[in-house]
Amino acid sequence: MQRMPRTRSDSRSKIVRGAQDLLRRQGYRGTRLAQIIEESGGPRGSTYFLFPGGKEQIATEAIDASGAEFDALIRTAHQATGTAREWINAMADHFAASLRDSGFTQGCPVSTVTLDSAPGSPGLTAACRGAYDRWLSALTDGLVGHGVTESAAPDLATVMLSSFEGAMLLCRAHQSTEPLRQVQQHILRTVEHELADAQRAGSSRGIART
Repeated sequence: MQRMPRTRSDSRSKIVRGAQDLLRRQGYRGTRLAQIIEESGGPRGSTYFLFPGGKEQIATEAIDASGAEFDALIRTAHQATGTAREWINAMADHFAASLRDSGFTQGCPVSTVTLDSAPGSPGLTAACRGAYDRWLSALTDGLVGHGVTESAAPDLATVMLSSFEGAMLLCRAHQSTEPLRQVQQHILRTVEHELADAQRAGSSRGIART
């Protein structure tokens, strides 16, 4: 049977996926367009056709894809877990496994691009900001869904995201998931403290109404 040719969307997704992997390891400045083409296995001509904006356009779409993937991870983990503790542990376990599986060579493609390209490139800066905003929104929704008050959830989401991102950088430097475990325990204590406050506030309002 004759093999069907790859569709344009298939070629595009392979190029974006290859860029994501390279950006995780090398950042934007350390990644050359030729490497992205080689990583994707596609011909040079089709890459220029699909991405007339070159490396910056590919990186922007790779960041957008990473933003969507992590957003889905946060929301899927929230739906699959019954408590905030289980949800946070599921996310931390995912990050730890990703680091170990890559031999601590791959971090978050959004953080690596942010560190070496923002605010120099307005397009990449906007893409990184958009990805982080999606993640903060998903974390905020998850916290509220698990009982944190709507007033406390946005700030706590920022603490969670910043802590996880920073921990992953430390893990790469130390070649160990221990920094992630330490941050995980701190986040758990902080979230459980907020949940206790929310419960006390709810109880107080209930007493006041009686």
